[in-house]
Amino acid sequence: MPVSPRYLGPILLGVAFSLLAVSTIFVALRFYCRRFIVRRIGADDWIILVALSTVWGIGVLNWYQVDTGTGTRAADLPKFDPTHMSEALEQFVVTLKVWFIYQLMYPISLFFVKLSVLAFYHRLSPNKTYQRAIWITGGIVTLYTIVMVLLNAFECKKPSDAWNPMTWPKGCRDLVPIYYGQAGFNIGSDIIILLLPIPTLLKLQINKTKRVMLLLVFSVGGIAVIASIVRINALYIFQHSKDKPYDGAYILIWSQVELNAAIISSSAPALKPLTKGFLGGSSVFRSKYGNKNGYKAQSKGVELRSFNGHGNKSVSGGIVVHTAEIRGKKLVNESEENIIDKEGIYRTTNVNVDVEHGNGARKGTMHS
Repeated sequence: MPVSPRYLGPILLGVAFSLLAVSTIFVALRFYCRRFIVRRIGADDWIILVALSTVWGIGVLNWYQVDTGTGTRAADLPKFDPTHMSEALEQFVVTLKVWFIYQLMYPISLFFVKLSVLAFYHRLSPNKTYQRAIWITGGIVTLYTIVMVLLNAFECKKPSDAWNPMTWPKGCRDLVPIYYGQAGFNIGSDIIILLLPIPTLLKLQINKTKRVMLLLVFSVGGIAVIASIVRINALYIFQHSKDKPYDGAYILIWSQVELNAAIISSSAPALKPLTKGFLGGSSVFRSKYGNKNGYKAQSKGVELRSFNGHGNKSVSGGIVVHTAEIRGKKLVNESEENIIDKEGIYRTTNVNVDVEHGNGARKGTMHS
């Protein structure tokens, strides 16, 4: 049987701040792509920045929790005896305060991550059923977060009783069942959010390899679901623990894994421009922000300059190719080619071709 480490505090801080560093890098790269490549920063980007800030706040709380004894064996903590009463009591009060703030920030952090993902999904398709599903999911997540914050804030008759050693835990509700319910909702909502865009992605008019890779990028969110499931085991360990200061660290460790995995996975699709079209797109379709029309397109032997079928022409191999007519919605950015109809995603290109043979000419239209 493996021997548990004497102190979980260093492990907690190592996991927390290592993951926070990775999350920060992903969010920074996300903003780099949106600002300098896509040239547009969306609401989902700002929301994920708020989420990252709250998770950093939880990381700071974790540091205080370790400093006040979380992750340390109860036998190694100051004892409530006449010689250490003041020190032990002060540390106990700080511990309860920090845990109180943590249990409020945890659901708020998850809320902002989920909201960011839903805001990103909102731009993928205007399909009414799909949009309705996003709004309903967002409404449920918002309502659930408000309820959880209120339940945690008023675990006792007065919030201040939650860190008053003279009254706690008398008159305070047992939060363990609430934690289980919270974990169950997080898992269920994460799975629903993970599956929401799948039908839309399957309709993308790209080859199978790119479609599979795009689905893989979106499915990275499954890591957060796995972390949420493992966190339930940490709750079980804490519920039946005989050394709660020590075993409480397991909840904090897996909370950090869950939160940071959610931030990293939600930022992965936004990094698509760094892959130079690895996950989709076309050499013809490139959005260029800062341009009034928002389009810049060209390919070998064909130069596309207007939307009305008129413009410059290019001659190649006896074929006169006039400017193409492109039908579709304005591209939102490099990572989401938003050429979407109510029934799905489409791309239509009409190219007028005049083939010259001697004195005559043959005209035709190519569709793709």
